[in-house]
Amino acid sequence: MNISSIVGLSLACLVFLGTAFTSAGSAKVFWDPHALLIVIGGTIAASFLGFSFKRMKALFFIFYKKVLGNEKEISTVIGEIVDLARGYRENDTYLKNSAAKLTHPFLREAVTMLSEGGLEPSELDDILIKRTRNTYQRFEEDADNFRTLSKFPPAFGLLGAVIGIITLMQNLGGPDSFQKVGPSMAVALVATLYGIAVANFIFLPLAEHLSRLNKIELNARLMICDSIKLIRAKKHPFMVEETCKSYVPPGERVEQKLKMVS
Repeated sequence: MNISSIVGLSLACLVFLGTAFTSAGSAKVFWDPHALLIVIGGTIAASFLGFSFKRMKALFFIFYKKVLGNEKEISTVIGEIVDLARGYRENDTYLKNSAAKLTHPFLREAVTMLSEGGLEPSELDDILIKRTRNTYQRFEEDADNFRTLSKFPPAFGLLGAVIGIITLMQNLGGPDSFQKVGPSMAVALVATLYGIAVANFIFLPLAEHLSRLNKIELNARLMICDSIKLIRAKKHPFMVEETCKSYVPPGERVEQKLKMVS
Protein backbone atom coordinates (compact mmCIF):
# COMPACT_ATOMS: atom_id res chain seq x y z
CA MET A 1 0.00 0.00 0.00
CA ASN A 2 1.28 3.43 -0.97
CA ILE A 3 1.34 5.30 2.35
CA SER A 4 1.96 8.67 0.70
CA SER A 5 -1.20 8.46 -1.41
CA ILE A 6 -3.30 7.33 1.55
CA VAL A 7 -1.98 10.19 3.68
CA GLY A 8 -2.57 12.68 0.86
CA LEU A 9 -6.19 11.62 0.31
CA SER A 10 -6.84 11.59 4.05
CA LEU A 11 -5.36 15.07 4.50
CA ALA A 12 -7.42 16.39 1.57
CA CYS A 13 -10.63 15.14 3.20
CA LEU A 14 -9.51 16.45 6.59
CA VAL A 15 -8.69 19.91 5.24
CA PHE A 16 -11.98 20.15 3.39
CA LEU A 17 -14.15 18.91 6.24
CA GLY A 18 -12.18 20.79 8.89
CA THR A 19 -12.54 24.07 7.02
CA ALA A 20 -16.24 23.45 6.45
CA PHE A 21 -16.96 22.71 10.11
CA THR A 22 -14.97 25.63 11.49
CA SER A 23 -15.78 28.43 9.01
CA ALA A 24 -19.55 28.47 9.39
CA GLY A 25 -21.94 28.58 12.29
CA SER A 26 -23.52 25.35 11.10
CA ALA A 27 -21.79 22.76 8.97
CA LYS A 28 -25.16 21.81 7.49
CA VAL A 29 -24.85 24.70 5.07
CA PHE A 30 -22.13 22.73 3.26
CA TRP A 31 -24.39 19.71 2.78
CA ASP A 32 -26.68 19.79 -0.22
CA PRO A 33 -27.77 16.49 -1.83
CA HIS A 34 -28.92 18.27 -4.98
CA ALA A 35 -25.50 19.88 -5.46
CA LEU A 36 -23.81 16.55 -4.76
CA LEU A 37 -26.04 14.83 -7.28
CA ILE A 38 -25.38 17.29 -10.10
CA VAL A 39 -21.61 17.39 -9.52
CA ILE A 40 -20.98 13.67 -8.98
CA GLY A 41 -23.74 12.45 -11.27
CA GLY A 42 -22.88 14.94 -13.98
CA THR A 43 -19.18 14.05 -13.80
CA ILE A 44 -19.96 10.33 -14.12
CA ALA A 45 -22.33 10.95 -17.03
CA ALA A 46 -19.83 13.16 -18.87
CA SER A 47 -17.08 10.61 -18.22
CA PHE A 48 -19.05 7.85 -19.88
CA LEU A 49 -19.80 10.15 -22.80
CA GLY A 50 -16.10 10.96 -23.20
CA PHE A 51 -14.68 7.51 -22.47
CA SER A 52 -15.84 3.97 -23.08
CA PHE A 53 -16.90 1.71 -20.22
CA LYS A 54 -13.75 -0.34 -20.77
CA ARG A 55 -11.61 2.79 -20.45
CA MET A 56 -13.39 3.91 -17.28
CA LYS A 57 -12.82 0.48 -15.78
CA ALA A 58 -9.14 0.71 -16.74
CA LEU A 59 -8.83 4.14 -15.06
CA PHE A 60 -10.28 2.73 -11.85
CA PHE A 61 -7.78 -0.13 -12.03
CA ILE A 62 -4.95 2.36 -12.62
CA PHE A 63 -6.03 4.32 -9.55
CA TYR A 64 -6.06 1.17 -7.42
CA LYS A 65 -2.82 -0.32 -8.73
CA LYS A 66 -0.57 2.71 -9.25
CA VAL A 67 -1.83 5.28 -6.78
CA LEU A 68 -2.75 3.02 -3.88
CA GLY A 69 -0.25 0.26 -4.69
CA ASN A 70 3.41 0.11 -3.77
CA GLU A 71 5.98 1.79 -5.98
CA LYS A 72 8.72 -0.38 -7.47
CA GLU A 73 12.05 0.20 -5.74
CA ILE A 74 14.80 1.01 -8.24
CA SER A 75 17.31 -0.60 -5.86
CA THR A 76 15.57 -3.96 -6.26
CA VAL A 77 15.76 -3.74 -10.04
CA ILE A 78 19.45 -2.78 -9.97
CA GLY A 79 20.21 -5.65 -7.62
CA GLU A 80 18.55 -8.12 -9.97
CA ILE A 81 20.40 -6.69 -12.98
CA VAL A 82 23.78 -7.00 -11.26
CA ASP A 83 22.94 -10.55 -10.19
CA LEU A 84 22.06 -11.42 -13.81
CA ALA A 85 25.33 -9.94 -15.05
CA ARG A 86 27.31 -11.91 -12.49
CA GLY A 87 25.49 -15.17 -13.11
CA TYR A 88 25.56 -14.95 -16.91
CA ARG A 89 29.35 -14.55 -16.93
CA GLU A 90 29.63 -17.85 -15.10
CA ASN A 91 26.76 -19.81 -16.63
CA ASP A 92 25.12 -19.29 -20.05
CA THR A 93 21.83 -20.78 -18.84
CA TYR A 94 21.58 -18.44 -15.84
CA LEU A 95 19.36 -15.92 -17.64
CA LYS A 96 16.83 -18.53 -18.69
CA ASN A 97 16.66 -20.01 -15.21
CA SER A 98 16.29 -16.63 -13.52
CA ALA A 99 13.81 -14.88 -15.82
CA ALA A 100 10.66 -16.05 -14.04
CA LYS A 101 11.91 -14.76 -10.66
CA LEU A 102 12.48 -11.16 -11.75
CA THR A 103 10.16 -8.58 -10.17
CA HIS A 104 10.07 -5.93 -12.91
CA PRO A 105 7.93 -7.12 -15.86
CA PHE A 106 9.96 -5.28 -18.49
CA LEU A 107 13.23 -6.75 -17.20
CA ARG A 108 11.59 -10.16 -17.23
CA GLU A 109 10.50 -9.67 -20.86
CA ALA A 110 13.93 -8.46 -21.93
CA VAL A 111 15.79 -11.31 -20.23
CA THR A 112 13.37 -13.86 -21.66
CA MET A 113 13.88 -12.60 -25.21
CA LEU A 114 17.65 -12.50 -24.71
CA SER A 115 17.81 -16.04 -23.32
CA GLU A 116 15.48 -17.55 -25.93
CA GLY A 117 17.60 -16.31 -28.83
CA GLY A 118 16.30 -15.88 -32.36
CA LEU A 119 16.85 -12.12 -32.36
CA GLU A 120 19.86 -10.21 -33.55
CA PRO A 121 21.28 -7.76 -30.98
CA SER A 122 20.08 -4.77 -32.99
CA GLU A 123 16.62 -6.31 -33.39
CA LEU A 124 16.30 -6.92 -29.64
CA ASP A 125 17.44 -3.38 -28.88
CA ASP A 126 14.88 -1.94 -31.32
CA ILE A 127 12.06 -3.97 -29.76
CA LEU A 128 12.96 -2.87 -26.24
CA ILE A 129 13.16 0.80 -27.22
CA LYS A 130 9.83 0.63 -29.06
CA ARG A 131 8.15 -0.97 -26.05
CA THR A 132 9.66 1.65 -23.78
CA ARG A 133 8.45 4.50 -25.95
CA ASN A 134 4.96 3.05 -26.44
CA THR A 135 4.57 2.31 -22.73
CA TYR A 136 5.54 5.87 -21.84
CA GLN A 137 3.01 7.28 -24.29
CA ARG A 138 0.27 4.96 -23.02
CA PHE A 139 0.94 5.81 -19.36
CA GLU A 140 1.02 9.52 -20.17
CA GLU A 141 -2.39 9.15 -21.77
CA ASP A 142 -3.64 7.79 -18.43
CA ALA A 143 -2.47 10.96 -16.70
CA ASP A 144 -4.09 13.09 -19.42
CA ASN A 145 -7.36 11.21 -18.90
CA PHE A 146 -7.41 12.22 -15.24
CA ARG A 147 -6.66 15.82 -16.26
CA THR A 148 -9.65 15.63 -18.59
CA LEU A 149 -11.83 14.29 -15.78
CA SER A 150 -10.75 17.22 -13.60
CA LYS A 151 -12.54 19.61 -15.99
CA PHE A 152 -15.97 18.10 -15.38
CA PRO A 153 -16.65 18.72 -11.64
CA PRO A 154 -16.06 22.52 -11.70
CA ALA A 155 -18.25 22.84 -14.80
CA PHE A 156 -21.12 20.92 -13.22
CA GLY A 157 -20.55 22.82 -9.97
CA LEU A 158 -21.07 26.06 -11.87
CA LEU A 159 -24.16 24.56 -13.49
CA GLY A 160 -25.53 23.71 -10.06
CA ALA A 161 -24.85 27.26 -8.87
CA VAL A 162 -26.68 28.70 -11.87
CA ILE A 163 -29.68 26.46 -11.20
CA GLY A 164 -29.69 27.58 -7.58
CA ILE A 165 -29.51 31.27 -8.53
CA ILE A 166 -32.37 30.86 -11.03
CA THR A 167 -34.49 29.30 -8.31
CA LEU A 168 -33.54 32.13 -5.97
CA MET A 169 -34.52 34.78 -8.49
CA GLN A 170 -37.93 33.18 -8.98
CA ASN A 171 -38.66 33.46 -5.27
CA LEU A 172 -37.55 37.08 -4.80
CA GLY A 173 -41.09 38.39 -5.08
CA GLY A 174 -42.34 36.34 -2.14
CA PRO A 175 -42.71 37.44 1.50
CA ASP A 176 -39.45 37.91 3.43
CA SER A 177 -37.58 37.19 0.21
CA PHE A 178 -34.67 39.50 1.02
CA GLN A 179 -34.04 37.68 4.29
CA LYS A 180 -33.69 34.46 2.34
CA VAL A 181 -31.20 35.80 -0.21
CA GLY A 182 -28.11 35.07 1.89
CA PRO A 183 -28.96 31.46 2.86
CA SER A 184 -30.22 30.70 -0.66
CA MET A 185 -27.04 32.05 -2.27
CA ALA A 186 -24.94 29.94 0.11
CA VAL A 187 -26.80 26.81 -0.92
CA ALA A 188 -26.43 27.74 -4.60
CA LEU A 189 -22.66 28.08 -4.26
CA VAL A 190 -22.26 24.71 -2.52
CA ALA A 191 -22.28 22.98 -5.93
CA THR A 192 -19.37 25.14 -7.08
CA LEU A 193 -17.54 24.26 -3.88
CA TYR A 194 -18.05 20.55 -4.51
CA GLY A 195 -16.80 20.84 -8.09
CA ILE A 196 -13.65 22.74 -7.16
CA ALA A 197 -12.89 20.39 -4.27
CA VAL A 198 -13.27 17.20 -6.33
CA ALA A 199 -11.12 18.55 -9.17
CA ASN A 200 -8.29 19.95 -7.03
CA PHE A 201 -8.25 17.43 -4.21
CA ILE A 202 -8.64 14.27 -6.32
CA PHE A 203 -8.32 14.37 -10.10
CA LEU A 204 -5.52 16.91 -10.60
CA PRO A 205 -3.24 15.44 -7.86
CA LEU A 206 -3.84 11.97 -9.31
CA ALA A 207 -2.83 13.18 -12.77
CA GLU A 208 0.40 14.69 -11.44
CA HIS A 209 1.12 11.55 -9.43
CA LEU A 210 0.69 9.36 -12.51
CA SER A 211 2.97 11.64 -14.54
CA ARG A 212 5.66 11.34 -11.88
CA LEU A 213 5.33 7.55 -11.78
CA ASN A 214 5.51 7.47 -15.58
CA LYS A 215 8.81 9.37 -15.59
CA ILE A 216 10.21 7.00 -12.96
CA GLU A 217 9.09 4.02 -15.04
CA LEU A 218 10.63 5.50 -18.19
CA ASN A 219 13.93 5.95 -16.36
CA ALA A 220 13.84 2.35 -15.14
CA ARG A 221 13.08 0.98 -18.61
CA LEU A 222 15.88 2.97 -20.23
CA MET A 223 18.21 1.61 -17.55
CA ILE A 224 17.08 -1.92 -18.36
CA CYS A 225 17.67 -1.36 -22.09
CA ASP A 226 21.27 -0.29 -21.43
CA SER A 227 21.90 -3.07 -18.92
CA ILE A 228 20.68 -5.76 -21.35
CA LYS A 229 23.35 -4.65 -23.82
CA LEU A 230 26.04 -4.99 -21.15
CA ILE A 231 24.76 -8.34 -19.90
CA ARG A 232 24.66 -9.67 -23.45
CA ALA A 233 28.30 -8.63 -23.90
CA LYS A 234 29.16 -10.27 -20.54
CA LYS A 235 30.59 -7.07 -19.14
CA HIS A 236 31.90 -7.06 -15.58
CA PRO A 237 29.13 -6.76 -12.94
CA PHE A 238 30.83 -3.68 -11.51
CA MET A 239 30.48 -1.87 -14.84
CA VAL A 240 26.85 -2.98 -15.07
CA GLU A 241 26.17 -1.71 -11.56
CA GLU A 242 27.80 1.67 -12.15
CA THR A 243 25.92 2.08 -15.43
CA CYS A 244 22.64 1.42 -13.63
CA LYS A 245 23.57 3.92 -10.93
CA SER A 246 23.90 6.55 -13.63
CA TYR A 247 20.10 6.53 -13.73
CA VAL A 248 19.91 7.24 -9.99
CA PRO A 249 20.12 10.86 -8.72
CA PRO A 250 23.57 11.64 -7.24
CA GLY A 251 22.18 12.11 -3.75
CA GLU A 252 20.74 8.58 -3.75
CA ARG A 253 23.82 6.72 -5.03
CA VAL A 254 25.42 6.40 -1.60
CA GLU A 255 22.22 4.91 -0.23
CA GLN A 256 22.04 2.65 -3.28
CA LYS A 257 25.58 1.43 -2.64
CA LEU A 258 24.76 0.61 0.99
CA LYS A 259 21.73 -1.43 -0.13
CA MET A 260 23.81 -3.34 -2.65
CA VAL A 261 26.43 -4.19 -0.02
CA SER A 262 23.85 -5.36 2.50
